[in-house]
Amino acid sequence: MHLLIEPLQYAFMQRALIGTIAVAVLTAVVGTFVILRRLAFIGEGLAHGSLAGLAIGYLLGWNLYIAGNIYTIGLALFIGALHEKAKVSLDTAIGILFSTSMALGVALISSFKFYSSNLTGYLFGSVLSIGSFDLMIIVGSTCLILAILTVFYKEFVYYAFDPEMAEVTGLPRARLHYAMLAMIAVTVVVASQTVGIILVTALLTIPAASAFQWTHSLKKLVLLSVFFGLISAILGLYLSYYLNVASGASIALTAAVIFLLSFLCSPKRVSLGRSFGRVKTSEKG
Repeated sequence: MHLLIEPLQYAFMQRALIGTIAVAVLTAVVGTFVILRRLAFIGEGLAHGSLAGLAIGYLLGWNLYIAGNIYTIGLALFIGALHEKAKVSLDTAIGILFSTSMALGVALISSFKFYSSNLTGYLFGSVLSIGSFDLMIIVGSTCLILAILTVFYKEFVYYAFDPEMAEVTGLPRARLHYAMLAMIAVTVVVASQTVGIILVTALLTIPAASAFQWTHSLKKLVLLSVFFGLISAILGLYLSYYLNVASGASIALTAAVIFLLSFLCSPKRVSLGRSFGRVKTSEKG
């Protein structure tokens, strides 16, 4: 018990724990839809592409969360528009824009030769440096996205499983698609200070992938994903504190261990592809 309580005597650890819990819940829920829609690459692309937004925000003297969110949401919507209008595959659109955006970020950083511990924290994760204003943005963003997914749960589920049929039945498929891209963008930026841009995809995909090893029910999948995400985040945070390692790395490695154990211990032992198909069939039925 002493090992659990001792770190919490510090204000920065209290903020880090609250922020980590909020990010874990957010990435687990959004990550479930990312896995269902096979959008893991866009999470990776937005994470790396957000570097330009953070660099621009730093140069303009803006809060990095606000600058990163505005830029990354715009990038996500641009990717969606390029995919729809230019008739290129989604992977191609992501590859074009995320590499261009990341190149812009690198060019800005190298040209102006600035260095900031805050910017570095977003690259590699620095959950212990979360301030009060940062925490407000993290918790506020989490509550907003969870509220949207709760209110429009049926619509997003239908969109996740069968976008074409959703459009045929009268649902605004394009709006749902762009809304999902925007929520992924916000999630990526919000999670960046916890695990870093480089590792943010780990929280978006690994807890949901771990949950897939245990259940074919969407509701149970979301709950298990949140459970695994919370274990990964909290245990990783404490390991980071006691072992003096980067928080992002410890959280991502903890999530990877949970996935490995889930894969080895799951009685189903099915592939993600089969799991996806069965979830899709069970939900339609």
